[in-house]
Amino acid sequence: MSFTRLFGTVLAGLLLGGAAWAQQPEVAPAKIAFVYVQKALASTDEGKARLKDLDEWARPRQDELAKLDKEVNDLKGEIISKQGVASDDAIAELNRKLVAKQREFEDRQRGAKRDFEAKQQAVLKDIGGKLQDVINKYAEANHFTAVFIFNPDQLAYLAPAADITDTVIKLYNERYPLAAKAPAAPGK
Repeated sequence: MSFTRLFGTVLAGLLLGGAAWAQQPEVAPAKIAFVYVQKALASTDEGKARLKDLDEWARPRQDELAKLDKEVNDLKGEIISKQGVASDDAIAELNRKLVAKQREFEDRQRGAKRDFEAKQQAVLKDIGGKLQDVINKYAEANHFTAVFIFNPDQLAYLAPAADITDTVIKLYNERYPLAAKAPAAPGK
């Protein structure tokens, strides 16, 4: 095959390939955004109210644990102060009380932690599901290719326009308004 023929074949191939490439529809650039989910969950009106309720639920349990912790520390102090002064039987009895009180403290601490985490997960699941719905509808309406969860500790730079967290919070509050508490009934 001569050089001219080879050159002509390659040129024809390139022209046909270029024509096929030119007929491809233009693809819009990817449009992405980020949502700082933890901030959104804690910043919506419902999130604030539900987290406040959770805190109020936990407060008496924290107070109870603090009281038990003080009792444990008081028993430790009593044992130390009676070393060498009280009988061995009295010290042994104080040690039994201390061990029982430590077990009670640890059991209640584990139970409180388990109950708190269960309540917290229920709140996060409920609000998180609604938040996901808001994000999906916003992303579809604004033609986003992807919306990522924003973790400030794992991101070197984020353009302010790509952070849609505040917009999502606003849309969430509009879609799921916090019901105003009914005024207290007047006393008879």
